[in-house]
Amino acid sequence: MPGIVTTPIEDRFAWRADDFDTLDAVAVALTEEQRDSLADVARGVRRAGRGWCDLTAQEEALPRLADTLFEVRREVYQGRGLVLLRGLPMAELDEAEAAIAAWAVGSHFGRRATQSALGDKLGRVEVDPNLQQAWRGYRSSNRSRFHTDHLDGLALACVRPAGEGGESCAVSAGAIHNVLAAERPDLLPALYAGFRMAWFGEPPAPGETVTERDVPVFSWSEGRIVCVMLPSYQKAAAEAMGVPLPDGFAEACALIHEIAEREGMALKFKLAAGDMLVVDNKAVLHGRTAFAGEPGDIGRRLLYRLQFELQPERPMNPGVACYYGGLKHAYRDDPESLPPWPQAGVALPAG
Repeated sequence: MPGIVTTPIEDRFAWRADDFDTLDAVAVALTEEQRDSLADVARGVRRAGRGWCDLTAQEEALPRLADTLFEVRREVYQGRGLVLLRGLPMAELDEAEAAIAAWAVGSHFGRRATQSALGDKLGRVEVDPNLQQAWRGYRSSNRSRFHTDHLDGLALACVRPAGEGGESCAVSAGAIHNVLAAERPDLLPALYAGFRMAWFGEPPAPGETVTERDVPVFSWSEGRIVCVMLPSYQKAAAEAMGVPLPDGFAEACALIHEIAEREGMALKFKLAAGDMLVVDNKAVLHGRTAFAGEPGDIGRRLLYRLQFELQPERPMNPGVACYYGGLKHAYRDDPESLPPWPQAGVALPAG
């Protein structure tokens, strides 16, 4: 893995929004035949009295969509890191059928992983006053600042857009890195060193409050950038440990947010019913504007969220591996397949 990169990143994942004339440049549209085929699968499963978690491998194969979804996967994980997949038949399906369609399509983008200690593998992104937690922005209608989630890939399938607001935003971590390297290379060491992360209410083992290792904001894996952008988690860790954040770290994270908001950096668009945004979670930061979330709003926003793990796993920085591995244990994601979680004082493998 390379050290601190200070030269311009010229790979396709280091794009800027103003590189594209229209959103069509990052979009892939299903054909009418593909939409009908996906709708038939969703309705068939529903008629049989089964739900999204009951799909067979044969039903998930989606032979009429498979080639298209393979190209989407390749573009997400080996190309620019983002695809807007259009044309899922959500407007023609009820919520249960739409969930089946999203789950089936998601099977082509990696192992669908547990997203929280609630055990959810197909998350509902919607306002839920009973489940609003400080670190669960997808349960509120508030603005969500640019951030990354905790696995390799992320998909958001729109069933209903918000009546007002709820604009999605995506920005390349590589493009942000280029601006930092050009304007403030002195801040890069703090970002590559990182800091501990707070577990909040989801520790991998009882009593743990922060990660055992520093988690870098920037690192590299197989020639691609890896970004973990959750500065509020690192601020909380510093408070829990009773120590200040490292010199320059808070300033660098604030500058990342400022750069992401600059004109021409981020793609901004409102997902329509039937749109699915698929991103490389380690190469693209995402966010959302605030939206109307009143229960009586017939246009109230509902997205289905999936998160993906690539297999075999990509090599990761030890700090990133510590954080992602800890969350897998906290979420009990296929625990029988997980190695024993390292106890205090036991070193994680390097590389």
